[in-house]
Amino acid sequence: MSVFHGFFIVSVPVLGLVLGLMVLRSWLLRAFRIQARSWVTEPQALGLSPERVRIISRRRKALAASFFLPHPGAPVVVMVHGWGANSSHLLFMVPRVLAEGLNAVVFDARCHGLSDDDGFASLPRFAEDAEAVMEVLRRRGYGDIILLGHSVGAGAVLLAASRTPDLRAVISLSAFSHPEPMMNGWLAEQGIPRRPWGVVINRGVEWFIGHRFDDIAPRTTVDRIQAPLLLVHGEDDDVVPLHHLQILAGANPRATVLTLPGVGHNDPEGFARHAGQIMDWLRPYLPSRSHLKDAHPRATGTV
Repeated sequence: MSVFHGFFIVSVPVLGLVLGLMVLRSWLLRAFRIQARSWVTEPQALGLSPERVRIISRRRKALAASFFLPHPGAPVVVMVHGWGANSSHLLFMVPRVLAEGLNAVVFDARCHGLSDDDGFASLPRFAEDAEAVMEVLRRRGYGDIILLGHSVGAGAVLLAASRTPDLRAVISLSAFSHPEPMMNGWLAEQGIPRRPWGVVINRGVEWFIGHRFDDIAPRTTVDRIQAPLLLVHGEDDDVVPLHHLQILAGANPRATVLTLPGVGHNDPEGFARHAGQIMDWLRPYLPSRSHLKDAHPRATGTV
């Protein structure tokens, strides 16, 4: 066999693999492109006056953030929205947080809202963006931080918290336990058979985002969290069913579990209706009440 024929036999499968990966990448970019999603409310509609901040995250991507810091020295609740949403979906929680004498920050993750695009969004990139926001707060002297996230944002919060040991508390809303069953459900909706194409696509997504699902799965990261942890789930969630909550609670028996009747998955107002229960859980982990009450009179504002 000539050298040319040997090269041809080896190179054709390699070329086929490269082309296949290129096609898969192009398809994934289109399939998971974040579609435009309208704002559910504006800060002014809730009596809020944010400080608008641009934060530079990984790969020099700018994030659009709203800072509500009326209480110097009080902890800051950093809120991370879910997939395809934006910061407005968590604004309903801000007045209740401020009324508790705490500060709050909401922001748009990369590829969402008014933040920069970055080719694709992923749970690890959500976590990187949350960490970028926390770094800016620390530079401003606000190092006492509570992380709160919803859905993919909750998974990102759990990932970030698993590698951030000095948080005041962590609150997860509607987190899934592992990306694979969520992907499998989406594939079934698209009419894509789980074998062989579902397996190929799942492994392709791992290659694409640069992380194995097992490594970033909330059921993996949740037990590494040192801060007090509250796992919240709506009882009417038909996107991430309640058994995901049960898996997470089993993975971290130290966590507190709270289920909310009449609350679905993409239901920001529903979660806000139960904000009092979340605050009741959080209150014992806050600084002395006298300090927070001194800061209470200003319910809105900026630095």
